[in-house]
Amino acid sequence: MGRTAWSRRSRQARARDERFARAVDSGTDADQFGAELAVVAALRRLGDTVAHDVTVDAATRQRMARRSASSPRRRPLPVLTALAALATLLAFTGLLLSRDALPGGPLYQLKRAQESAALGLTFDDEDAAVRRLNYASRRLDELATLGETGSAEPGRVRAALRGFADHATEGTVRLTALATRSDGSQLGVLRDWAGRETARLDTLAPGLPTALPDAVADEVTDEVAGLLDRIDRRASALAERMECYEITSAHSDDLGALPATGRCAPPSPLGPGPPPTGQPPAADPALEVDLPVEPTAAPAPPAPSSPTSPVAPPTSDRPGPPFGSLDPADVAPPATVPAPVSAPERPRLPSEAPVPAPVVSVTGVLSGLPAVTVG
Repeated sequence: MGRTAWSRRSRQARARDERFARAVDSGTDADQFGAELAVVAALRRLGDTVAHDVTVDAATRQRMARRSASSPRRRPLPVLTALAALATLLAFTGLLLSRDALPGGPLYQLKRAQESAALGLTFDDEDAAVRRLNYASRRLDELATLGETGSAEPGRVRAALRGFADHATEGTVRLTALATRSDGSQLGVLRDWAGRETARLDTLAPGLPTALPDAVADEVTDEVAGLLDRIDRRASALAERMECYEITSAHSDDLGALPATGRCAPPSPLGPGPPPTGQPPAADPALEVDLPVEPTAAPAPPAPSSPTSPVAPPTSDRPGPPFGSLDPADVAPPATVPAPVSAPERPRLPSEAPVPAPVVSVTGVLSGLPAVTVG
């Protein structure tokens, strides 16, 4: 029964669709499909209006059609990734090629920039100082390579010498400063480096006159050998003063603090302490001032001590009057009181006014301070 009802509805729907199609084609059955036929007529009029619109030319229609049919937009992320990878590859290749660059070459500045970046990323002071010594050794290698390749121009040689001197002196200053504040082991590192580079210079020196001009070869030998000798002597002098209380002096030069020249006294394990108890600190004789002494009066003799108990009046042995007697002869005379003891005379103080003290002015003792007046 259900199947028969469904089949009946399907036949009815198909029959209705066929009648609507005939109504659209012929325009009949307006009473049954009036609303639907009105929508169809409106759509036909809209299509005719767009087809006859002269404001949109054919080129615009074609461009709009091509844009709608074009491929989807490319995302910029893959392009940026490819560019970053290419830049990294080029930078890495440049760093590899700059390792063998020589002064005056196109990649030499990139090599020096790489060294500066490595120094900036080295946060330990001793490691940074040793790295500078290694860079000074590189400058000697560049000098030897310039001589071997026959490209030892004066400007390129002086650039390498300048780099050697800068790194060697800066590394020496840092290592000596660290050594004088610690156990001094950095001085051994400095002496070993100076001795090693001196031996290498002795090996390179015979071939320099043939590879370099005579004047340039003499300049290289004198400057490099002289600086290495100064560094070795400075490290040795500081090593000898490491057991002294005073290691360096108050003066310095391009290699750092100069060694002290005084007597080598061992440092006190307790350090300087306060002066012994009861002993005043030593006064500066330049600040001592003689002040006037005022005259003083002679001390007065001590006054006699007064009695602490009152003086008892003297008693009479005479019998008293009988009780109730009014005879004046029977009245006892009044008791007598002794006179008070007078204070001893003391010497008078001098009546003259004291002589005023002379005015003392302290000037010139302390430079830069105003004068001090006493008196």
